[in-house]
Amino acid sequence: MKKTLGGLLFIGVVLMLAQVFWPVPTLSPFVAGQVDVIAHQGGNLEWPDSTRLAYDEAVEAGADVLEMDVHLTLDGHVVVMHDELVDRTTNGHGAIRNMTLAHLKTLDAAYWWPYHDLDDVTKTAVPEDAVFPFRGQGEQIMTLADMFEAYPNHRFVVELKSDRQTLRSAVLALLERYDRWDSVLLASFYQEALQAVRREAPQAQTYGAEAEIRLFYVLHRLYMERLFPYDIDAFAIPMQSGGFDLSTPRFVQAARNAGILLHYWTINDDANMQALTALGVDGIITDRPARLIDLQRP
Repeated sequence: MKKTLGGLLFIGVVLMLAQVFWPVPTLSPFVAGQVDVIAHQGGNLEWPDSTRLAYDEAVEAGADVLEMDVHLTLDGHVVVMHDELVDRTTNGHGAIRNMTLAHLKTLDAAYWWPYHDLDDVTKTAVPEDAVFPFRGQGEQIMTLADMFEAYPNHRFVVELKSDRQTLRSAVLALLERYDRWDSVLLASFYQEALQAVRREAPQAQTYGAEAEIRLFYVLHRLYMERLFPYDIDAFAIPMQSGGFDLSTPRFVQAARNAGILLHYWTINDDANMQALTALGVDGIITDRPARLIDLQRP
């Protein structure tokens, strides 16, 4: 028993010393030292999502970061759209992977807004007297290259919507071409895709995957967050998940101790916007960037 207790005590001391003498983490160059306003799809509750109009309006309002999702076309172009199908938001039908960029550019990217979030892709629930203020206004599906050229001074969050190697390689090639390594954070729900990015382009900025977030949560509860073993730059997380509170002052401090930025999604109500701003988190991902800016900078 004494040997067991002595061994546990020794392990505890070693872990405590490791926490104290662990190298101070280097923050991602993505850090801005403020609560960033991150315009989710440009702000799809305020403007047609993933359109040039939405991103222009977000920039005009003062958004710090532009968030977008990307897919690969049949002919190898990286395009900005949330869904793998074009049906929900455009006047077209079918999967992006089966369409050329030239065909996608003929579609009206703002066709169904503000009824873009109806689950019924046939839109049978749209009222007969519905008004579509941006139909026919020339809003096209944008490429990631279009975005880099349109907003050279803005930071981006780019989510890889598939784990296909071809999409990953195309995105990394664009980051190299436009020298956007320090100003783009890559996200994905596919852990394998993020791990592959880190292997193939260690200079890329990446979010943590779900399993990595879970491990960090456990370490932070043990006050051992500095021992987190993965080289990541940020977490994109909800305020609560699975009954666990991810927006406590302790969790925020733990992330800071580990050199990890915290971006919370998708925050659309005033109370949560204000609470996270008061906590001093690194960024808030929202469909209402203009509203968040109004609250932060009255």
